[in-house]
Amino acid sequence: MPEIIVKPSNLKELWKMLPGLPARRRYLAGGTDLVTAGVAGVEHSECWIDIGDLPELGSIKEAAGSLFIGSGVKISEIESSKAAARWCPALVAAIPHFASPSLRNMATLGGNAANASPCADGACSLVAEGASVLLALKGKKRRLPLVDFFLGPKLTALKKDELILGFEIRKRRHAGAYLKLGPRAYFGISKAAVAVTAELSGGAVKRVRVALGSVAPVPLYAARTSAFLADKKLSAETIAEASALVRTEASPITDTRSEAAYRLDMCGVLLERALKSLA
Repeated sequence: MPEIIVKPSNLKELWKMLPGLPARRRYLAGGTDLVTAGVAGVEHSECWIDIGDLPELGSIKEAAGSLFIGSGVKISEIESSKAAARWCPALVAAIPHFASPSLRNMATLGGNAANASPCADGACSLVAEGASVLLALKGKKRRLPLVDFFLGPKLTALKKDELILGFEIRKRRHAGAYLKLGPRAYFGISKAAVAVTAELSGGAVKRVRVALGSVAPVPLYAARTSAFLADKKLSAETIAEASALVRTEASPITDTRSEAAYRLDMCGVLLERALKSLA
């Protein structure tokens, strides 16, 4: 555990205090990952910066063409948001699968992304939503497609002291689904997960995004499968072809939770179920 924990009241105060803080520092939001690592003795920072209550990170805002979800918004707050339910159906569908109710009251969407786990439920569903991530460093801001934010397991495009301000999702009428296979029905880390968003018209998919969790080094956008499904009716034949194609995009590993071959097969099974639920 760190020797120093500091808690700035806003971003301006944070940027001012950075030069006086130890170089080995980490940012603490909900703490569900960082505190666990500290207790386990695998987190060795000298300083934690508590950003959990920064006002710039804690809101859900609607604009004319987009929805902004601050990185400090708790997962349980997203679950109860009417705006999120309307514009982010895959994200909201993922929330019942996200850890436990008590942890959802602590965990933040920004922390879920910054942790960069391939099995992150929030990150996978946001990839399917086509989200962008907004970043800030000492007053300078930049924006990235979320798919470009993840570089590998526990690796992101964040620069030192750069923060996730939040996520922006374009407003569009669409359906969403999130299906996850774990060691038990709920409260477990996934063996495989599939998130799908689709704009439907007359029984056909106009635009679709398929994302996969726990079957690649990063939350994966299945680009070929998404392109294949565009402008097609969700017939049994189309769904079967898409389910076979998505298996070619995943690259799972064998670990203590599951074997690679099983994960690969389950990508197709979960996608088939998700598309049938949308159809």
